[in-house]
Amino acid sequence: MFLHRWFTFEKVVEALVAKETYHMNLDNLLTVTRQVCDIDDKEELTAMLNFYHDLGVIVKHGHTVVLHAQWLIDLFKQLITVRPFDEAVRRVQS
Repeated sequence: MFLHRWFTFEKVVEALVAKETYHMNLDNLLTVTRQVCDIDDKEELTAMLNFYHDLGVIVKHGHTVVLHAQWLIDLFKQLITVRPFDEAVRRVQS
């Protein structure tokens, strides 16, 4: 029975990502999983989130759940990308 609820969770994540919702507060996600996936047991929810986190489907950190790992990777790439020296010099001179 729990497999059906977990597969439903996968579909919920896919639908949210399709609507460009790439992250959610844990409390908001709990509300969605209760309503749509019929998961009321906090231990089952924690186990499910940890399982999908370990698979790399989601990234759970504190009270934030990233539903699309590639979005987070792209965000980090933007933050740590070093601009070429000549481009940086042009920006300073402008």
